[in-house]
Formats: sequence, C-alpha cells, structure tokens
Amino acid sequence: MKFRTFFSFVLGGMAMTAFAQGGGYQDGVDYYNAERFEKAKTILEKTLNDPSTDKAVSYFYLGSLELDNNNASAAADFFNKGVQANPAYGYNYVGLGQIALKNGNKSEAERNFKQAFESNKKDASLMAAIARAYFNVDPTTYAKEIDKYIANAMKVSKNKEAQIYVLKGDMAKGSDIGQAAGFYEQAIIYDEEGGDINPQAYVKYANLYNKVNPEFAIGKLVELNQKLPNSALAQSELAEKYYDGNQFTKAAEQYGKYIKNPNHFQGDEQRYSGLLYFGKKYQESLDVANQVLAADPDNEYMQRMVMLNKAALNDYAGAEEAAKKLFAHTNAKFTATDYTTYGDILGELKRPQEAVEAYTKAYELNPEKNKQILANISSMYTDLEDYQKAAEFMQKYVDAGDASLNDYFLLSNRYKNLGVSLPEGSPERAEAANNGIKYVELAIESAANKGPLYRNKATLMMIRDGAEITPDLVETYQQMLAAYDENPENKTKYADAYKSAYNNLANYYLKAGDKEQARAYFEKFLEVDPENEALREYLKKF
Repeated sequence: MKFRTFFSFVLGGMAMTAFAQGGGYQDGVDYYNAERFEKAKTILEKTLNDPSTDKAVSYFYLGSLELDNNNASAAADFFNKGVQANPAYGYNYVGLGQIALKNGNKSEAERNFKQAFESNKKDASLMAAIARAYFNVDPTTYAKEIDKYIANAMKVSKNKEAQIYVLKGDMAKGSDIGQAAGFYEQAIIYDEEGGDINPQAYVKYANLYNKVNPEFAIGKLVELNQKLPNSALAQSELAEKYYDGNQFTKAAEQYGKYIKNPNHFQGDEQRYSGLLYFGKKYQESLDVANQVLAADPDNEYMQRMVMLNKAALNDYAGAEEAAKKLFAHTNAKFTATDYTTYGDILGELKRPQEAVEAYTKAYELNPEKNKQILANISSMYTDLEDYQKAAEFMQKYVDAGDASLNDYFLLSNRYKNLGVSLPEGSPERAEAANNGIKYVELAIESAANKGPLYRNKATLMMIRDGAEITPDLVETYQQMLAAYDENPENKTKYADAYKSAYNNLANYYLKAGDKEQARAYFEKFLEVDPENEALREYLKKF
C-alpha cells in the first residue's frame, strides 16, 4: 500500500473543525491574503470579539469571504459593520464599492471608492485594493480603471507599493508564471525595504515554484519562518510543503512547531499524529491522538491512530478497544490496513478465528494488491489447527506470484503439518508430503543456509514413507549434514538435527548389514550427545 494513499485515511482530509482558541486575528488576515479562505474564515470568526482584534479589519475580510462566495447581502452586512466600527478604515467602503460594481452600479461604486479616501487621499495600498475590486468584478470591462489606480498607486509610492506588485502577480499568474513570480518578489523586496514582511507575497511566490522547483519553494518558506517565527501562515505553509515533497521527517518537526501556535487546526494535529506514527514515534503519536480525542471523542481518524500506535507498542488490549470504536463508524470508509492491523491484534490476543475474518475483509478490498494477507490467513488457520485451510491459503499466496524462498519454506511446512494430521499410509497424506517436498526443493535451489531445508525435506519423506528409511532419505540426510558442516557452530546450534540424522543413518546401515558404517554414525551421535550413557554402553557391546 502506498504511504500517501493510506495517509489520507489517517488524516481525514485535514478537517478545519475544532480550531484552537487564543490566536490573533492577523493570522486570519494572512490566510485570506494567501488564498487559504477556509482557514481565514475560521480564525476571523473565532477572534472577532477578542479585545485585541481590530474589528473594522476583521469585518472587511469576513465581508470579502462572503463576496468571494457570491453572497453579496452577507458581505454588505459585514462591510457596513466595519464602517461603523471605524469609518476611517477605508477598505470596507472598497468592499461596498465592489458590491455596487457587481450589481452594475458604477456610479455608486465610485462614490464608495471616493469615501474610502476621506481619511487618506494618498494611500497607495488602498488604491491597490480599489484596482483589485475592479479586477475581481471584470478585468476586461474595467481595464482602464484598473490601470488608472495602479498608475496612481505607483506614482504616490514612487513605484514601491507592495500590494500593487501582489495584484500584478495575481493578474499575471494565469498566463505568465515567470512574470508573476517576478512581481511577488518585488512585493517582498519593497515591503522589506520599508521594514515590513509580506507573508502573502512569500506564500504566493513559493506556491508558483512548488511544482517546478520544490526545494526553492521550501527555501523561501524557511526564510519567511525565520522572519515571522510566530506566523501561523508561515508555519503551516512550510509544514505542508515538506509533506507534499515527501520530506516526512522535516514535516513532522515543522508540524510539531506549528501545533504550538494557538491558530492551528485540529486537522494539523491529526496530520502530526500520522507523521509521528510513520516516523515510528509511536508514544508521541499516541499522545497527540489522545489530545485530539479529548476534545473530539468520536474522531474516527484519531481512533485509527490510537489503534495503530497501541498495536505498535504491543498494547493489544488497548488497540482492540480503539479498533472497536473505529469500526463502530458505520458510514466510514475503512482501509485494508485497518483490517490487517485488527487481524494482527486479534492474532496476538489468541483469537485466530476473528483474525481470519478481519484479514478476509482486508483481502476482499483489493485481492490483487493485498496478496500478502493470504499468508496471514494461512498463519491463523495454523493456529486454529485447520491444516487443510492453512495449506490452501498459503498455496493461494504462492500461486499469486512474487513468492520468496521463505514463502516456499513456509508452504512446505504447511503441507508437513497437513500430512501429519492425515491417516498414515493414506493417499492424501502422501500427496501432502509430496507437495511439501516440491516446495522445499524450490527453496533449496537458491538458499544460502540449506541445512534446515534438507531437514524439512527429510521429515516430509518420513511422513510420506512411514518409518522405513529409504536410500532417498539417506541421501537427503547426507546432504543436510554436508550443508550443516559448512559451519562448525552448527553442531551445537542444530544438535537435534545432527542426532536425528546420525541415529537414522546408523540404523539404516545396521539393517543393511554394514556394521562399520553403522558404528561410525553411532560414534558421531555420541560426539554430539556425550551424556548419552545408554548409547555409550551400547557401543561397548557393538
């Protein structure tokens, strides 16, 4: 499963609900100017009645949001409230003028624009706002008016009004990205010459470059964060750019800083929890998830994170409790990872039948993509001692393709278990053993450590042939011993395998009348098992 695909389910689309209280309205202004309208609306509404809020400013931006949504009546209400809050703040008159333009009443619009300048007739930023109002309504019809106000603003500011360059950048970005970037860069430069920082220009500049040169875009946002370390916009944009660029470690670090800002969002905490999880910082991820759940106890995305983190921390009882809450969301869309994790949890809790049901749901979501789950199901059927199904599902997994050496070995073991469970001498027992031999031989072909595989093959041959020691079994034991002998430490590590092989080989040669070979293997047995007094006494009489 692709990381990002699953991540979207973890994060739940970065919901904007449950805004963290206590931040200033300026963050809402910055978000609006950077065209992050949903975040802007949330912050502006939540901070409207804060003592530090300039209500005339907040009303203007709330009105602009309504105007962007074609809700002129609500927009006018906000702009009028802004005028009442501070008649000297001319932007609310600009908003009313834009409504008049949209309604086809240019003369009324011009009266409002004129009123906007009552307090300051040479405000170049206000001129830029009026030019933008004309541009927003119809850039073609009002081209002359736009040019007029841009020219006046440039004259008044001696070509240094940053908002004019931002407007020019917005006007150009649809047709000439390079030119737009140049205008945003000029806005940055001229504001900083005057001692101001323009987060709007930085963000728009970075967004233009993000697809063609993401590292450059990130560099500009790093620069913005250095200059405005407390800006929610600066912090969130950098975190998102790291995330978009798959720089998840840096993204997690940046989100960790950002969520300390009072103007972060619940969705940011959700993403941070997910990033911490995928960075294997399970306890930290769990702590963030629980923090979200304290405010939003029915949050399915964080219930998922609790399940994932507790499973990773081996708290399987706690993970199961979180899983139950997650799966109680009847309208939610669950992923294969949800079900496989739940299957893993149930397996650890020694409830294999329920684990099979969870794994089966995961597999059915996308059989081609979720082939590995067949092996998980096989393992659970082994725990249930249903060896027929254990072999069946492991065989399905191997047949699906991309099987490894270890998969062949596991399949041979499944057939070994099945064979032992079937009646001795039955055709079904022989068939299971032969299937096991087939796959262990495939594993032997490319295995580096062949000893355990030859041992498995020998066991399968005995399951098939009974107690009789055949020449084929003798050859297999000799191959096993030769493989083990490549490492002197194996006589200790695999002592049981050596003893089994030496004993069976000795008895084979004894039965064949070759006492010399039989004695040689009994003596080798004694070397591995020097405490075997019965064998020692037997050899004295041999």
